[in-house]
Amino acid sequence: MSWAVEEYCEDSIVTYLTAKIAATMKAYVGWTDDEPQFPCVVVHAGESDNVGDTEFNGVRQIAVNLAVMTEAVAAGAISARTRNRTARDEVLTALARTDLAADLNTQSPVPAGVVFSYAMLGASSREVESDKRVFITNLTLNVIASSKAIAS
Repeated sequence: MSWAVEEYCEDSIVTYLTAKIAATMKAYVGWTDDEPQFPCVVVHAGESDNVGDTEFNGVRQIAVNLAVMTEAVAAGAISARTRNRTARDEVLTALARTDLAADLNTQSPVPAGVVFSYAMLGASSREVESDKRVFITNLTLNVIASSKAIAS
């Protein structure tokens, strides 16, 4: 069994999002070597910690950052702001589920190396990366996940 819960968490969320949004944007894991194509969403499992005041047992609470990114340029009659709103809405719609943890656990293919016991959308913030002219909406997906054995 691997303890790389964060990486497996990212992989699982990217697989889930790809099934929901592939027609309009690409989903990437954080620290990818791929050059992002806009619009896109980048999934990065940042800070993780033990759940509550427990000692390490493999169950982690993870703040997963989803950066929804669009180029800050108009496309025909669609403004840059509208393009960002549309991309953000699509990602939010994919994740706004009553039992997202169950949806993540039962997706096809079944996620490798991770099982989710909680997944809920949290904070949202917006920013502009001016040097690259990119609008970014940062969404936080709060999850509790643990490692599981990978079938060989």
